[in-house]
Amino acid sequence: MNKIEETIGFAATKIAKDINASSIVTVEKIPHEKYEDSDSIDIKVSIFKQVSPNRFKKIEYIAKTKKLEFGSIIPIKTVLVEAVNKGYVEKGEKIVCVQDPNIGAGYEGLLFIFDVDEIFFKIGQQKLSEYISSEIVEAVINLAKEIGEEGREGRKIGTGFIIGDPKEINRHLKQMIINPFHNLTEKPRITDPDLKETVKNFAQLDGVFVIDTEGRILSAGTYIDIDSSGLEFPDGFGTKHRACAALTKETNSIAVVVSESGGKVRVLKQGKISVKI
Repeated sequence: MNKIEETIGFAATKIAKDINASSIVTVEKIPHEKYEDSDSIDIKVSIFKQVSPNRFKKIEYIAKTKKLEFGSIIPIKTVLVEAVNKGYVEKGEKIVCVQDPNIGAGYEGLLFIFDVDEIFFKIGQQKLSEYISSEIVEAVINLAKEIGEEGREGRKIGTGFIIGDPKEINRHLKQMIINPFHNLTEKPRITDPDLKETVKNFAQLDGVFVIDTEGRILSAGTYIDIDSSGLEFPDGFGTKHRACAALTKETNSIAVVVSESGGKVRVLKQGKISVKI
C-alpha cells in the first residue's frame, strides 16, 4: 500500500465513523495480461459492513465491468447495483466508496459518499441495469419524474422512453413525425443535464423517445408497431403502456412511461411493471 492509498484508507474509515455510514465499499482491478485488449475488466469488490458500533463484517466477490472512460465513477455504481441485487446493501444506507487507482479512470484514488435512495435501490433490486447502465436508467427515470410532476405549459403530459439495442427493437418501430434527432452528427445523451428542457419540450409529441444502450437519444415521436393483444397486463392502461410492455416482452429493452392522467411513472421490463414511482 502506497502513501496515497494508506491516507485514503484512513480517511474512509474516519468519514464512515463520523457520518455513521453503514458500509465501506472498495473496488480494485484484477490484472489479467491476456485480457488487456478486452472491452471489460475484472474487479474485486470488498464490502465492510457494520454489524455493531465497533464491528465490521467483510464480504468479497468478483465482478466484471466495462473499461472506463477517463474520470468515470461507473464501476462504483455498477458494484452498488449488484450489491443491492445480492442483498448486501439496503435502501436508505449511507456508504463510503473507495475506487482504487489501478481501475484506470485517471484518479490517484477516489473517495465519495453515496446514499442508496429509493430509485437506485429499485434499479438494483429489479435488475433494471442487467443490460443497460444504471446511470442511463437513473437519468431516464429522474427525467420522467420531472415530466410527470411539472407537465408542460400548464397541463399534464404523458410520454414514454424505450431503452434498448436498436438492432433488436428497430423492427418494431415506425417514425410518426420528422425525427428531431435524425440529422445530428453526434447524438445527444440522455445523461446530459443541459438536454433536459429539450427532452421535456419534445415529450409533448405523440409517440416515444428511443434511447440506445449507450444513452444516445436516437428519436422522438416514434410509434411502437407491435401486437399486444395476447399480453397479460393490468386493465386500465392505455395503448402506450401496452405497446411499451409488449416491446419489453419481445426484446431486452426497458420502458419508462409517464401517465398523462396522473403523472405517475412506471418502469416496464419483460412485459410487466417492475417499478412504480
